[in-house]
Amino acid sequence: MSSFLEEYMVEERRRDVLREMEGIRLEEQVLKARGHHPTLFTRTMQGFGVWLIARGESLVERYEMPKNCAPSRKHGYAH
Repeated sequence: MSSFLEEYMVEERRRDVLREMEGIRLEEQVLKARGHHPTLFTRTMQGFGVWLIARGESLVERYEMPKNCAPSRKHGYAH
């Protein structure tokens, strides 16, 4: 009777380990499928960076010298 109980406990433990492994595998699949979700701070900083780049481009367009105008010493950078 004792050997039967030992075999039963070993088999039950094996099933527990297999269930735990399957659970871990499923959790890993869920994490891979979910992908990356940025936080509010990350989204805010990305938006701020895009705004800074757009603002900088508009300032360059506003203040750079036209290509067809020959540079002279009388006019400064902003003219």
